[in-house]
Amino acid sequence: MPQQRDQRTLFPPSHIAARLPVTTQLHSVLLSQIIEVQSGHTFIRAAWNALSVWPRQVAKTYRFGPPDAFMDADGRYPYHWIYVAEHVITAAWEAQLCANDMTRPGTFYIREGATDALMATLVFDKPIRLLDLTGTVVSKLGIYDDLRSPDHEWCQWFGNQLDDVISSQGGLVHGFRYPSRRHPGFLAYALSSRFMDDLAGHLTHSITKFGATDALKSMERDPCCVEHP
Repeated sequence: MPQQRDQRTLFPPSHIAARLPVTTQLHSVLLSQIIEVQSGHTFIRAAWNALSVWPRQVAKTYRFGPPDAFMDADGRYPYHWIYVAEHVITAAWEAQLCANDMTRPGTFYIREGATDALMATLVFDKPIRLLDLTGTVVSKLGIYDDLRSPDHEWCQWFGNQLDDVISSQGGLVHGFRYPSRRHPGFLAYALSSRFMDDLAGHLTHSITKFGATDALKSMERDPCCVEHP
């Protein structure tokens, strides 16, 4: 198990650092592009189990990290992202409840056990303020290709830069918005675990199984849907 590390002393490998925006410029650009999602907006979170609906700790950090280098001696990370979406289908693709079978081009399948996964509806009674990675700012920063890459290494170190920007705002920014890679044309969101306690006090939620949703029934009727491998 890795030794506990100070987050501030960790640096990305050179091949990643060469493609990351300069920190001071990133702060300036992103903080000029904050969006506000009004209170009462509905977010959808897909989770394989109840503990993952609003997770205090995670065993795996996925797309935006942090990288495993930040894991302490107890297997804990200093922060993580809570991924949500606006639509059940987007949440399902982002959480990989469904996937494409590369041996059968032009098809997708519902993962085994996914019908028992949970779809949580999250509603906050306060505005949620977010960095915006969906528009011109991505073009200006020159990060579009890396942001959409299936290789998570760059995104995880970039996510650490985002954490630095968000943390600098003292709880006034809660996460960021980004284009879904697995469900193109739709939005996805990442909320920072650093503000879970505050957000939890403004949160109401309900849970249903993915198998009970109209979205799953629609996906199962799709001619591209096949049995899981």
